[in-house]
Amino acid sequence: MDEKIVVAFHAASATVEVRLTDAALRLIEKEALASADKETGGILIGRYENDGNVAVVTAATERPADSSSGRAWFQRGISGLTAKLRARWAHGEYYLGEWHSHPGGAPDPSSNDIREMLSISIDNSYRCPKPIMVIAGTSGQSMRVSVSVLENGQIIRLKPVPSPQSNTSDRSPTTVTPINRTP
Repeated sequence: MDEKIVVAFHAASATVEVRLTDAALRLIEKEALASADKETGGILIGRYENDGNVAVVTAATERPADSSSGRAWFQRGISGLTAKLRARWAHGEYYLGEWHSHPGGAPDPSSNDIREMLSISIDNSYRCPKPIMVIAGTSGQSMRVSVSVLENGQIIRLKPVPSPQSNTSDRSPTTVTPINRTP
Protein backbone atom coordinates (compact mmCIF):
# COMPACT_ATOMS: atom_id res chain seq x y z
CA MET A 1 0.00 0.00 0.00
CA ASP A 2 1.34 3.42 -0.95
CA GLU A 3 0.75 5.68 2.04
CA LYS A 4 1.78 9.27 1.91
CA ILE A 5 1.11 11.05 5.19
CA VAL A 6 0.21 14.63 4.28
CA VAL A 7 -0.67 16.10 7.65
CA ALA A 8 -0.47 15.18 11.32
CA PHE A 9 -2.46 16.60 14.23
CA HIS A 10 -1.50 16.63 17.91
CA ALA A 11 -2.34 18.29 21.22
CA ALA A 12 -0.37 18.20 24.46
CA SER A 13 -3.54 17.18 26.31
CA ALA A 14 -4.26 14.24 23.98
CA THR A 15 -2.63 10.82 24.13
CA VAL A 16 -3.16 10.22 20.40
CA GLU A 17 -1.56 11.92 17.40
CA VAL A 18 -3.62 11.62 14.22
CA ARG A 19 -1.98 11.32 10.80
CA LEU A 20 -3.98 11.61 7.58
CA THR A 21 -2.87 9.97 4.35
CA ASP A 22 -3.20 11.69 1.01
CA ALA A 23 -5.82 9.12 -0.09
CA ALA A 24 -8.04 9.76 2.96
CA LEU A 25 -7.78 13.54 2.72
CA ARG A 26 -8.48 13.59 -1.03
CA LEU A 27 -11.60 11.43 -0.61
CA ILE A 28 -12.90 13.77 2.10
CA GLU A 29 -12.16 16.78 -0.09
CA LYS A 30 -13.82 15.27 -3.17
CA GLU A 31 -16.97 14.27 -1.31
CA ALA A 32 -17.26 17.46 0.77
CA LEU A 33 -16.86 19.77 -2.23
CA ALA A 34 -19.28 17.71 -4.36
CA SER A 35 -21.99 18.03 -1.70
CA ALA A 36 -21.96 21.82 -1.69
CA ASP A 37 -25.32 22.53 -0.02
CA LYS A 38 -25.84 19.50 2.25
CA GLU A 39 -23.65 17.84 4.83
CA THR A 40 -22.08 14.54 3.86
CA GLY A 41 -19.72 12.14 5.55
CA GLY A 42 -18.47 8.65 6.20
CA ILE A 43 -16.12 6.71 8.41
CA LEU A 44 -12.37 6.78 8.99
CA ILE A 45 -10.37 3.56 8.67
CA GLY A 46 -6.77 2.94 9.66
CA ARG A 47 -4.48 1.59 12.31
CA TYR A 48 -2.70 2.49 15.50
CA GLU A 49 1.09 2.63 15.75
CA ASN A 50 3.63 3.48 18.44
CA ASP A 51 1.84 1.53 21.20
CA GLY A 52 -1.49 3.15 20.30
CA ASN A 53 -0.21 6.72 20.47
CA VAL A 54 -0.42 7.37 16.71
CA ALA A 55 -3.57 6.82 14.66
CA VAL A 56 -2.90 6.61 10.92
CA VAL A 57 -6.05 7.29 8.90
CA THR A 58 -5.43 5.37 5.68
CA ALA A 59 -8.93 5.68 4.22
CA ALA A 60 -12.16 7.60 4.46
CA THR A 61 -15.36 6.24 2.99
CA GLU A 62 -17.95 7.86 0.78
CA ARG A 63 -21.38 8.63 2.14
CA PRO A 64 -23.24 5.33 2.59
CA ALA A 65 -26.31 5.11 0.32
CA ASP A 66 -28.72 4.91 3.27
CA SER A 67 -27.47 8.17 4.83
CA SER A 68 -29.65 11.26 5.12
CA SER A 69 -28.69 14.90 5.40
CA GLY A 70 -29.69 18.52 5.26
CA ARG A 71 -28.01 21.90 5.21
CA ALA A 72 -26.79 21.63 8.82
CA TRP A 73 -27.13 17.95 9.75
CA PHE A 74 -25.93 14.52 8.67
CA GLN A 75 -27.04 11.04 9.72
CA ARG A 76 -24.56 8.47 8.46
CA GLY A 77 -26.04 5.23 7.22
CA ILE A 78 -24.43 1.80 7.35
CA SER A 79 -24.92 0.40 3.83
CA GLY A 80 -21.74 -1.27 2.60
CA LEU A 81 -19.61 -0.39 5.63
CA THR A 82 -19.45 -3.90 7.11
CA ALA A 83 -17.89 -5.30 3.93
CA LYS A 84 -15.38 -2.43 3.72
CA LEU A 85 -14.38 -2.87 7.35
CA ARG A 86 -14.02 -6.65 6.98
CA ALA A 87 -11.77 -6.18 3.94
CA ARG A 88 -9.58 -3.71 5.84
CA TRP A 89 -9.53 -5.91 8.96
CA ALA A 90 -7.62 -8.51 6.95
CA HIS A 91 -4.86 -5.87 6.51
CA GLY A 92 -4.79 -4.87 10.19
CA GLU A 93 -6.95 -1.77 9.76
CA TYR A 94 -9.99 -0.80 11.80
CA TYR A 95 -12.75 1.74 12.36
CA LEU A 96 -11.13 4.88 13.83
CA GLY A 97 -13.96 7.40 13.75
CA GLU A 98 -16.14 9.64 11.62
CA TRP A 99 -15.81 12.46 9.13
CA HIS A 100 -18.44 14.87 7.85
CA SER A 101 -18.71 18.24 6.16
CA HIS A 102 -19.95 21.65 7.20
CA PRO A 103 -20.91 23.29 3.87
CA GLY A 104 -20.18 27.00 3.87
CA GLY A 105 -19.11 26.80 7.49
CA ALA A 106 -16.22 26.46 9.86
CA PRO A 107 -14.90 22.98 10.67
CA ASP A 108 -15.84 23.35 14.34
CA PRO A 109 -17.54 20.48 16.21
CA SER A 110 -21.18 21.20 17.06
CA SER A 111 -22.90 20.00 20.22
CA ASN A 112 -24.52 17.24 18.11
CA ASP A 113 -21.08 16.20 16.83
CA ILE A 114 -19.80 15.92 20.39
CA ARG A 115 -22.84 13.91 21.52
CA GLU A 116 -22.35 11.50 18.61
CA MET A 117 -18.69 10.97 19.47
CA LEU A 118 -19.58 10.35 23.13
CA SER A 119 -22.15 7.78 22.01
CA ILE A 120 -19.60 6.01 19.77
CA SER A 121 -17.01 5.92 22.55
CA ILE A 122 -19.30 3.98 24.90
CA ASP A 123 -20.98 1.75 22.29
CA ASN A 124 -19.18 -1.61 22.47
CA SER A 125 -20.13 -2.48 18.88
CA TYR A 126 -17.72 0.22 17.62
CA ARG A 127 -14.79 -0.99 19.76
CA CYS A 128 -13.47 2.57 19.62
CA PRO A 129 -13.10 4.21 23.04
CA LYS A 130 -11.22 7.24 21.57
CA PRO A 131 -13.01 8.04 18.30
CA ILE A 132 -11.50 10.53 15.89
CA MET A 133 -13.63 13.18 14.21
CA VAL A 134 -12.59 15.00 11.04
CA ILE A 135 -14.76 17.93 9.96
CA ALA A 136 -14.41 19.47 6.51
CA GLY A 137 -15.58 23.07 6.40
CA THR A 138 -16.13 24.12 2.80
CA SER A 139 -16.33 27.50 1.12
CA GLY A 140 -16.71 27.54 -2.64
CA GLN A 141 -14.10 25.12 -3.96
CA SER A 142 -11.83 25.23 -0.91
CA MET A 143 -11.85 23.21 2.29
CA ARG A 144 -10.45 23.54 5.80
CA VAL A 145 -10.30 20.55 8.12
CA SER A 146 -10.30 20.09 11.85
CA VAL A 147 -9.35 16.93 13.67
CA SER A 148 -10.55 16.10 17.18
CA VAL A 149 -10.33 13.05 19.40
CA LEU A 150 -12.61 12.11 22.26
CA GLU A 151 -10.69 11.19 25.40
CA ASN A 152 -12.06 10.82 28.92
CA GLY A 153 -15.44 12.15 27.84
CA GLN A 154 -13.98 15.36 26.37
CA ILE A 155 -13.43 16.45 22.78
CA ILE A 156 -9.84 17.56 22.28
CA ARG A 157 -9.19 19.66 19.19
CA LEU A 158 -5.83 18.72 17.71
CA LYS A 159 -3.52 21.19 16.00
CA PRO A 160 -1.61 20.53 12.76
CA VAL A 161 2.06 19.66 13.20
CA PRO A 162 4.74 18.97 10.61
CA SER A 163 4.53 15.37 9.46
CA PRO A 164 7.74 13.43 8.84
CA GLN A 165 6.54 12.34 5.37
CA SER A 166 4.73 15.49 4.27
CA ASN A 167 6.08 18.11 1.94
CA THR A 168 4.90 21.41 3.39
CA SER A 169 4.99 23.00 -0.04
CA ASP A 170 2.36 20.51 -1.24
CA ARG A 171 -0.47 21.86 0.91
CA SER A 172 -1.14 23.69 4.11
CA PRO A 173 -2.18 21.44 7.02
CA THR A 174 -5.59 23.01 7.49
CA THR A 175 -6.37 24.41 4.06
CA VAL A 176 -6.70 22.04 1.14
CA THR A 177 -6.47 23.16 -2.44
CA PRO A 178 -9.13 21.86 -4.82
CA ILE A 179 -8.46 18.62 -6.63
CA ASN A 180 -7.70 18.98 -10.33
CA ARG A 181 -10.87 17.60 -11.90
CA THR A 182 -9.78 17.57 -15.53
CA PRO A 183 -9.76 14.07 -17.04
